[in-house]
Amino acid sequence: MDNFKIHFFNTIWSDLIILEKDNHFALVDTASAFYYPDIKEYFEELKIEKLDFIILTHFHSDHYGNIINILNDYKIDTLYFREYTNYELIGSDGKVACEEYNKKEKEKSDNIIKIAKEKTKLIIVDENLNEINFRGINIDIYCNKLIVKEMYENPSSPYYQERKFNDNYNSITLFIKINNHTIYLGGDATDSNASIDELKYLSSNAIKEIYKKYNINSIDIYKTAHHGGPGNNNLDLLTLINPKYAIITNTDKWLDNWSTYDNINKATNNECKILKTDFYIHIFDLSNDEIKLMQKEAESMFLKLKKD
Repeated sequence: MDNFKIHFFNTIWSDLIILEKDNHFALVDTASAFYYPDIKEYFEELKIEKLDFIILTHFHSDHYGNIINILNDYKIDTLYFREYTNYELIGSDGKVACEEYNKKEKEKSDNIIKIAKEKTKLIIVDENLNEINFRGINIDIYCNKLIVKEMYENPSSPYYQERKFNDNYNSITLFIKINNHTIYLGGDATDSNASIDELKYLSSNAIKEIYKKYNINSIDIYKTAHHGGPGNNNLDLLTLINPKYAIITNTDKWLDNWSTYDNINKATNNECKILKTDFYIHIFDLSNDEIKLMQKEAESMFLKLKKD
């Protein structure tokens, strides 16, 4: 059996997920910039000096926030980079994105690409990239087509150069099957019933593809999409996923106003263990037949800094 652990770092409204195999490490997303002191401390605890790869699910600052810090401070073999749409309606801060916001984000994206080309191997994540390999473990990539970017850049599209959507619609999702355990990392992919066919039920369609490919009908560990947000974790999707564990990178201040808890409990007949990342780092050891969960107390920097 493969030795494998997955660490869900203690973030709120932000993602940083560490993959670990035989003392080698990789990252899914890099969290918001203000988390960096805590991230470095945890890297030191794990004795991380280099990373096999970093993959960014989409270009929002709560996911790419520390990419330059990490590129500067650690050896990275490969960066899998998700291109920026450049015509957002709502930015990563949840506010309406003006033209100036989009311009600045495009400049940040270009700067990351420039630095990455100097520091590491850069691979752009698009519809041609369906999987990556981590020390013999295949990681499947879903929702990998830049749908929104195509609509915005196609002169024949009714949404040509409009600011109508945001980059959550371009978020990739990831699936890992290891030692008969299954993990679905939902990024910020939406599962809403959008009015545009291309944007409908992105996560549900990905899950159905996974089930068909692997002949399975549930997911053991689900990183809830968009930090447990209400539009991304509807009852139908959660019933389809039927997780044993649901990781929510958020806190009750927002979750108490949403139906996410109720939907998870209804979908799983109250059998799912719901884990938040506001006061814990959650570490799953999937090296054996049984899933082993370890929890490390660690209050989120989001709460320490009284972010809102």
